[in-house]
Amino acid sequence: MPQVLTTNAVIMCQHQGTVTLTSTQAKVVIEGGEILCEPDLVGAPIVGCTQPASTSSKPCTQVVTTTPGSASEKVTVGGRPVYLSTLSGMTDGVPPGTLSVSDPGQTSVQA
Repeated sequence: MPQVLTTNAVIMCQHQGTVTLTSTQAKVVIEGGEILCEPDLVGAPIVGCTQPASTSSKPCTQVVTTTPGSASEKVTVGGRPVYLSTLSGMTDGVPPGTLSVSDPGQTSVQA
């Protein structure tokens, strides 16, 4: 079973940029990190993307969308599905970059 993501997670674009994580809920915390729920990641800033800027490319600077299967169909916080370690998504890079989870930010809770 995939793990629930928290603000302690490490989520990166394919060019090693790191997504800045902020949760819009503060009631449910696991191992010191607030749980991330849909749509917390949409619009989240990305820092450190190594994709070069040129006339045909642009570094990733924010998350555009998460893909189906990125959030739980059963576990919610405040009525919103929680994001899972299976998360994937797209960035605003040119060409668009993809997201992946390097570390879910906790090891206790699976969904």
